[in-house]
Amino acid sequence: PAREMSGAPAPGAPAPPSGGAAGGIPAGPSPAILKKVKKVLDTRIEAPELSVALKELSEFYGQNTLDNRRNLRTSIERRGVQVSQGLVDAFGDVMGQLSKVETDVEALAECTERMQQRVKAAHATTSQIVRVTEQLQRKETESSAHQALVAQFLAHFRLTQDEMTILKSEPVSEQYLEVLARVADIQSQCRQLLRVHHKTALMDLVDETASLQETGYDRLYRWMQQQCTMLGSEDGEVTALVRKGMLSLKGRAALYKVCLEDLGASRRQAMLKRFVTAL
Repeated sequence: PAREMSGAPAPGAPAPPSGGAAGGIPAGPSPAILKKVKKVLDTRIEAPELSVALKELSEFYGQNTLDNRRNLRTSIERRGVQVSQGLVDAFGDVMGQLSKVETDVEALAECTERMQQRVKAAHATTSQIVRVTEQLQRKETESSAHQALVAQFLAHFRLTQDEMTILKSEPVSEQYLEVLARVADIQSQCRQLLRVHHKTALMDLVDETASLQETGYDRLYRWMQQQCTMLGSEDGEVTALVRKGMLSLKGRAALYKVCLEDLGASRRQAMLKRFVTAL
């Protein structure tokens, strides 16, 4: 009686129908099913992604059986695992190639480092060679300048080969007296420069010019003696060359005095002969 009053069902009695619909009206589809249906209806079958997925699915799905439909998720997952394994295998080869490339790059980097070190060493050596070359070029320029200066110095303070030949072997002439005068001028300049400049070279030049001057004056003196002897004849006359020779001998006072006396004696002898001839 208590159960009847409380409205509870009796033991063994069937449970009242669920669904919330009064009067025994069947319940509608659940929201989850509605959501799935709506999602399927909203799917765009012309989408490229769907076409690619269906094409890929057709490669391994097979017949549309109950077992295949039940195992569809498993098949898709297995297919995903296979694709992933294929990618892993493919990337394994890529990784091997990349490792090889990395090894080659490291070898190339080491080679580049060695080349850089060699370039630095070559640059240092080249810089040193360039400095030495510049120093040698400066020295060569200085040597050329010194050589030109020495050549000018010797051309001014030494006789040429032709002048040496005239002074030593050729007979007395105008050129002979000019060369002898040049020797005297060189010796005079050298003696003046000895006071302030390089004494060693100038002393050598003084000695050389003194020797040439002695040779020249000795030959001139003998030639003047011959000329004085010839002037002793009746037709002997004092030529311009004899006058210049006498002027040149003034550089040697003793020789000049002897020649002057000989010249006077010859002139007196010639005058006496002319006087006797006239009588």
